[in-house]
Amino acid sequence: MRRCAGLVALSLMAAPAGKFIQFTDHAKEAGIRFVHFKGSRGPSTILEETGPGVCVADFDGDGFQDIYFVSGRDLYQRGISVRNALYRNNGDGTFTDVTDRAAVPGTGYGVGCVWGDYNNDGHPDLYVTQYGKNVLYRNNGDGTFTDVTARAHVDGTDFGTQFHAAATFFDYDRDGRLDLYVGGYVEFGPASKQTCMIGPVRASCPPAEYTGSPNVLYHNNGDGTFTNVTKASGIYRPKGKNLAVGAFDYDNDGWPDLFIANDGMEAYLFRNEHDGTFKEVALTSGMAYTAEGLTMGAMCISAGDYDNDGLLDLYISDFQYVPDHIWHNDGKGYFDEVSDKAGIAAITKNVLSFGGGFFDYDNDGWLDLFIANGHVYEGVEKSDPAVHYKQLNSLFHNNHAGHFDDVASQSGAPFSIPAVGRGVAFADFDNDGNLDLVVANNGGAPWLLHNSGGSGNHFLSLKLAGKRSNRDGLGARVLVRSGGVSQIREISAGGSFSSHSDLRAHFGLGSAARAETIEITWPSGLHQTFHDVPGDRFYLLQEDAQALELEHRK
Repeated sequence: MRRCAGLVALSLMAAPAGKFIQFTDHAKEAGIRFVHFKGSRGPSTILEETGPGVCVADFDGDGFQDIYFVSGRDLYQRGISVRNALYRNNGDGTFTDVTDRAAVPGTGYGVGCVWGDYNNDGHPDLYVTQYGKNVLYRNNGDGTFTDVTARAHVDGTDFGTQFHAAATFFDYDRDGRLDLYVGGYVEFGPASKQTCMIGPVRASCPPAEYTGSPNVLYHNNGDGTFTNVTKASGIYRPKGKNLAVGAFDYDNDGWPDLFIANDGMEAYLFRNEHDGTFKEVALTSGMAYTAEGLTMGAMCISAGDYDNDGLLDLYISDFQYVPDHIWHNDGKGYFDEVSDKAGIAAITKNVLSFGGGFFDYDNDGWLDLFIANGHVYEGVEKSDPAVHYKQLNSLFHNNHAGHFDDVASQSGAPFSIPAVGRGVAFADFDNDGNLDLVVANNGGAPWLLHNSGGSGNHFLSLKLAGKRSNRDGLGARVLVRSGGVSQIREISAGGSFSSHSDLRAHFGLGSAARAETIEITWPSGLHQTFHDVPGDRFYLLQEDAQALELEHRK
């Protein structure tokens, strides 16, 4: 495997005792020249303020995570040429723009993206959500892609929806093939209201000015095509305002459920009924509204077991002057909102949160929380001097007692630089055992935030490859026991805000140098157990394999 010399050297400089782990923006040094084009002409519209998302995957199979950036387009016939960008990770701390050779420029005004190996050939395919028709790029396995949207029948406009943000691949019927959910946002077009007066400022309109639009669920037929099963599955919602979607098994019954974050209306939770249908249970599960009974301006969904009790909890971001939300899973089908008790309410109330979610940045075995922030009304300062369009991002450290501590100001220079944050994806880009992240900024350059490490803690990274199950292992549950702590991860696509993270299951082991037990439950029902597994290594796990395959060490 290739080594990432430039960034690995930085990771080996341990932080002094008592100091916080530092994050540094390496985008420019890494050769990333992409800048998001929002395309506004005067005050921005709701479309121009919504994106972008960002997606991470190892598209060429070399063991290093690559990045796909989504951009807007010139909607005003000004002759401005813009495209999305695929950056290949060179494995030495740098990235190369391979968009033209790969043939993945996007076909419209881009909002988000998600990766998924829908044809089980071992090469991740790319789905891009756009204003207008979406696009599905099939990975040819030779560094190039083919636009197969028309043949696959997955452009997202089945019910007339033109504005898409959220999408995810998941195998809802566990037949070994990835299906596709595509969320509609709002009914917006040239004849729609373009801007509104927000106090004394003309800016993008709030979502309440528009009606919602239908979602679509596509079933994978196994022959390169998909069938619209939205109404037959019970998922059809013609007025939803989907901004984020996540597929997770919240009730531990072995079947993926579907969580939808809606902007300015109740959230959805579609419980999988195991027969190709879903039942909407968000209200009875406690997460349709906030603890105060209010709707959310929800932009992000992330599921993670932050208290290590074996149940997936839930994070959803929210609007300015409203706290973000953490729901604790009680294991009986109900979520209790614990945002204030968890320590995030007071801080997040002062920002407008978009992408992010749970990740263990210090490898102590407890999930932390990163959030990208940024407003949607340019010039908002003229309406409210206490609010800013560009905002600082948030970082919360899990203190192992059900509480998160605000550590942003101690965690590096990027946390003191305001931006208009949107999508976030997590990945160990240099394979040094520390999770990094990439932040997509609206109307600006992205940030590649390198994790300096230095905690002295150990880790494990597992890449799953399905055989009877889907090749990506989406829906597989991984449990790791080490040092008296049990952790779970569920392999899932999408999440955050219109983004997609590294599918490798990353576990911090704390001071434990090895995992006592690793258990994997596949969507096929196969259960595998491995004992006494050395840490600080990257493993490949094939479904049905008798042993873990070592990819490389730290």
